[in-house]
Amino acid sequence: MMPDLSDVPRGGTVFLFPGQGISPHGALANLYDDQHGAPPSARAEADRVIREIDNVATAHGYGPVRDVLLADRSSASAAPLAYGTSQLAHFAASVALARALAATGIAPDLIVGHSLGEFSAFVTAGAFTVAEGAELVCALNDAYRPITGQGTMVLVLAGERDTRAMLADTGREDLAIACVNSPRETIVSGPNAAVAALRAGGNSRRLFELDVPYAAHHPGLSEIHGRFIDNAKGVRQRPLRVAVHSPVQRRSCSDADDFPLALADCITNPVHFVEAVNGIAAAADQQLFIEVGAGDTLSRCVRATVRGARTIAPLAPPKKR
Repeated sequence: MMPDLSDVPRGGTVFLFPGQGISPHGALANLYDDQHGAPPSARAEADRVIREIDNVATAHGYGPVRDVLLADRSSASAAPLAYGTSQLAHFAASVALARALAATGIAPDLIVGHSLGEFSAFVTAGAFTVAEGAELVCALNDAYRPITGQGTMVLVLAGERDTRAMLADTGREDLAIACVNSPRETIVSGPNAAVAALRAGGNSRRLFELDVPYAAHHPGLSEIHGRFIDNAKGVRQRPLRVAVHSPVQRRSCSDADDFPLALADCITNPVHFVEAVNGIAAAADQQLFIEVGAGDTLSRCVRATVRGARTIAPLAPPKKR
C-alpha cells in the first residue's frame, strides 16, 4: 500500500537512495497496486523509466527487470536472478519511484545515495539520463563479473567499534568495514574465506549475509575500480539540478567533481552513512527522509541514528501481523 504523501512538506525533504542487499522481487508492487497504488500519472512515469532501463539492459545481455519489479513479493524465495539483473532492478526501482513522486509534486531538497544508490541519486539529480545511468550500472556489472562469487558482504548487528574488534580477533587483514549504517548495524566485506573466519569466531548469530554476489567497498578491489572507469568512459555528466551528498566522498558533490569516478569509489571506499545522517539532521531539525527504493533499510538506520527522525519508505513490504 502506498502511504498518503499529500501532507509531505515541500521543504527540508531528503531523498535516500538505497543500495543492494535485499531481493528486488516485487519492489514496485506497492506502486502498481490497483486499490492503493500511485495515480496514473505517476505510474506512467515509472513505466517510462522501466522501459528505458530494460532497453539498455537487454542490449548489454542483462534483465529485463519489469517482471521482477512487479512480481508478487512471495516470489522473493524463487530461483536466484541472473547475474546483473538484481543491480539493474534496484536501480530501476529507485529511479522509477523518484519519477513517480515527482509526478505527484514531491521533490527533494537534498539527495543521498548509499552504495549502488549513488547511481540513481546522480540520475535523479540530473547528472545522467535514465539510459546513461543504466549504462553505468551495466558497466559496474561488467567490471565485477570476473570476481563474482569470490567475495561476500555481511550485515553485523553491532556498531563500528565492536565490529572492528571482531575483525581484529580474526587476524584477517582482508576483512574491511564496508558500511557504517547505524549505531547498531555495520556491513563487512571480504573474500569468502575471510568471512568464514569471522563466522568461526563465535559471531555467527550477529552476522547476516546480504544478497550481493561479490564483495564491495573494499580497498583490495582497485582493479575492479579501474575496469569500471574504463567501461564508463563514454558517459558524460551534466550539472546537478539538486544537491547530492555522498557518504562515500564524505561531502556534498559539486559540478567540478568527476561523477563516474565518484561512483567508482563506491567499489573501494566505505559508506559513512551514520556520519552523513548526523550531519544532515544537525543542519535542520525538521528534515523528512524518504527512502526512494526497495525496502525500508535506510529508514530504520536513520531512526536508529537520530532520535525522533521522520521517515517514509513507500516501497517497504507490508508488516507481518
